Amino acid sequence: MINKDKIQRVDIYDESGKRVLSTKSFLFPRDFFKIKGYELVAIKGNNLPQLAKNEQITVIFEYLNGTRIECRTKADLSTDLQLNFHVDEGMILEERRGSYKVTTPDAVAKILHIERGEDEVIEPEEPYIASIININLTGVLMKCDFEFAEGDIVRMSLLDDPIEINSEVLRRQLDDNGELVGYGCHFLDVTPQQEEKIARFIFNCQLAERERRKNEGR
Repeated sequence: MINKDKIQRVDIYDESGKRVLSTKSFLFPRDFFKIKGYELVAIKGNNLPQLAKNEQITVIFEYLNGTRIECRTKADLSTDLQLNFHVDEGMILEERRGSYKVTTPDAVAKILHIERGEDEVIEPEEPYIASIININLTGVLMKCDFEFAEGDIVRMSLLDDPIEINSEVLRRQLDDNGELVGYGCHFLDVTPQQEEKIARFIFNCQLAERERRKNEGR
């Protein structure tokens, strides 16, 4: 079952995969209608998202050590003051920080929107095209003719089955000669559906690389 003492945050996603709530305030109250193998969770607050009764939701519990547990469930009660749902033991998600990184020589991203600081917004008439050097569940290393700055928030479209995702530029990566290799970017607010697509893309890249090595060895 869920380890209640180690939870530091709960994220709620609706049926479309949109995150509707992120909170550190939650309860495991006494359950008068206890369902075997399930725990009742209650979130109380003000102006909580309004969900339809029995609407499918995805709940992700994040532990203090970074472990994330995903539970698929339904909203039992949803008002602007309280949200109740039951969860089973859930599924451990892959640890993002240690996720597998793959090189992607042919992959590109379209840069749609850039926010620089609090006041500057860059909206290209045509999307900037960036080459994706490598990717994992946490982000990408990309190269682009546009000069990004650390801290830029970048809206990009990527993958063959496209997703639009925000990322933060964390660093300018240089080679031993001081030449720019690319920009290291960290994905922000990744939904479970987006994470599944990224994981599938990484898996397909791994398969293609294994096949290439197999053919080279013949």
